Amino acid sequence: MNTRETLMKVAGELMREVGYDDMTTAAVAKRAGLAEGTIYRHFPSKEALAEAVFADTWRIHNEYVDAHLPPRDRPIERLLEFLSVTVAALDALMPHYAALAQQEHLHFASKHCAAHHGAQGELPPGAREFVALLEETIALAQKAGAVRPEIDPSVAAHFFFYGVGNCMEFYGDPHSVRAADERLPRAVFEQLMHLMRHGIIGDQK
Repeated sequence: MNTRETLMKVAGELMREVGYDDMTTAAVAKRAGLAEGTIYRHFPSKEALAEAVFADTWRIHNEYVDAHLPPRDRPIERLLEFLSVTVAALDALMPHYAALAQQEHLHFASKHCAAHHGAQGELPPGAREFVALLEETIALAQKAGAVRPEIDPSVAAHFFFYGVGNCMEFYGDPHSVRAADERLPRAVFEQLMHLMRHGIIGDQK
């Protein structure tokens, strides 16, 4: 593991333990056994370090989702299983990768840092690729005749990304769906799946 990877790993651990606000570059350097100035040779700021962690977390998450969805030649099944596979990815990723334990931290970059990435409304790396994966999934199902023709896959993908994500955050961490405390009630999860599936899917005879 090189220095950059070590810093990202330690930053992810600290954000998991104390949250983004209380994760300091001094604490990261101390735990990594490095001088604080070393961080700034790899990342210009604490925010840049955090964004690198988020981007890597998104990369792992997106790879999991793409690998566990039904293949693209089964587009309707792929769309119908998208939300459950996404939540399964969060379940698998959070405890194993020592990433970010709280859903609002996973989505920190997409919610608060879009202005740092150019055009207004542009999502940062990772979140952007996830939305593109959902958009592609909707478009493939639409081509197969399952999604209503008036639906714009890009608009629908962004709607579900922000809407479902915020709803999950309101009711509880999505990676806790199957946890003992059931912070995201099963009924809420089922409603979200119903809304996502049938909000854009046409009548199926």
